[in-house]
Amino acid sequence: MTSHHSPISSIEVELSISARLLLESDASPKPDPLCVVFNHPFGRGWQEYARTETQRDVFNPEFHNKIKIHYCFEEEQKLKFQMFDTDSSSHSLSKHTYVGKVQCTLADIVTVQDYSADIMLNGVKRGQLIISATDVSHNRKELELIFSASHLRKSGLSFSFPDPFLDILSSKKTLIQRTKFLSNIKNPVWPSISVPFRVLRNSRGDYRQLTLQCYHHCKDGHHQLLGEAEIHARQLLEAPASFPLKKSPSSKAVIQLTESKTKRVHSFLDYISSGTKLHCTFAIDFTDSNGDPHLPSSLHHIGRDPTQYELAMRAIGDVIQDYTGEMFSLLNFGARSTPVSHELHVRGIDGVVNAYRSCLHSIQLGQTGCLSPPIEHVARSAKKRLEWRGLNCDDYSVLVLLTCREIADVSQTTKAIVEASELPMSVLIVGIGPTTFSSMTRLEEDTGKLSHNGHNAARDILKYAQFNEFLEKYDVMAGGFQLAKHLLADIPEQLVSYMKMKGILPKNKEILANLN
Repeated sequence: MTSHHSPISSIEVELSISARLLLESDASPKPDPLCVVFNHPFGRGWQEYARTETQRDVFNPEFHNKIKIHYCFEEEQKLKFQMFDTDSSSHSLSKHTYVGKVQCTLADIVTVQDYSADIMLNGVKRGQLIISATDVSHNRKELELIFSASHLRKSGLSFSFPDPFLDILSSKKTLIQRTKFLSNIKNPVWPSISVPFRVLRNSRGDYRQLTLQCYHHCKDGHHQLLGEAEIHARQLLEAPASFPLKKSPSSKAVIQLTESKTKRVHSFLDYISSGTKLHCTFAIDFTDSNGDPHLPSSLHHIGRDPTQYELAMRAIGDVIQDYTGEMFSLLNFGARSTPVSHELHVRGIDGVVNAYRSCLHSIQLGQTGCLSPPIEHVARSAKKRLEWRGLNCDDYSVLVLLTCREIADVSQTTKAIVEASELPMSVLIVGIGPTTFSSMTRLEEDTGKLSHNGHNAARDILKYAQFNEFLEKYDVMAGGFQLAKHLLADIPEQLVSYMKMKGILPKNKEILANLN
């Protein structure tokens, strides 16, 4: 499902670089250090990204030039920091003495308070590099709004009061935020809602035109319009305010903005840098729909080329492992033994692939591949961590389901996702092979209004992609890269939405002080 807002994974970070250098130089008794930063965009080689200034006659430089870089959770962002002792004013690096390098990912840096690594040259330590990352994005504020209404009335001859809710829409009629609906009331006061500041202005910085639409909630989804008002986004900053409703059955119907507060928002990086860990579980379809693994036509056939299962797990695992401490869990579902079995805990993405290959020798393929058991299994694990650690639990689970068939248990899977939306977890589904996966597409499209037996999903936790669609457009490497990028893009927003829903703050006291 596409998020209503631009992803909060669009984060700009500022890198502060310092070094503790143990240098020997024939040119001068003290070095004149310069740090050059290289990045490695997907599909290209290493290229220079930025440089610090050159410092004079220091062994322990604190570089003043900050390096700004766009952080993308959904990509593996490789970086290389090369240190030079400058010998002249030349811009050419070949004119300077190469001291050594540090190679890492941006995720390595942002997941700790201060990243440090040895500067190495030909296996010899030449000093230590220290890098700290600061989130300098301009999307750290939101408006907390409380709306009420008066004199609401349904159209027609009905004498009952409406079940009203309120939508805030952009000028293009895209939903920005929605209140809960309240039952049988003509003068509602809705619970507070939050709107990110970034959706209030256009690219030029001007406040947008918005529309408030008030509806009577209908169970069949065909909600009845109770009236609407065109407003200027700036008016949301100026409570109290009243907005008469047009197109309303009641000429007196009015929406009131009773309270408007500006709040700073904790970001994904606030949580990650203060200790929040991801737990990633791969759940693999071992039904006979995959075909006999001994035959080349099987989706589980281990031959010269890796299977789609391996390609998908490696593409996603390469990105997410920096946030999991390189630990993964592996489940199978659909085998003959039990609905879910063979949970393995392995290190690194190579460990995942090797465990998957080992399972193929011992597992008998089954006939029924229900998706609810692995979702329920990971949900139970997330719940146990909550019970064990209580309010101190800020860990977050990511379940990656890889399946080759349509959902066999749509109702139970819907129920499992609705229940999981209350827990710290997200569900990613990868369609493997040529199936159309229409049931997956419908389920993802319905996520925004997903409900089971009258219980609505607390938040959006589902993302689906069919691997074949990427492999038809790109080569194997680029297809895996695009698959991971698509599936992982919403994880930061989903994690923050859970923490906010439960009132869990980042543990780092400095972050809390800065946001107060």
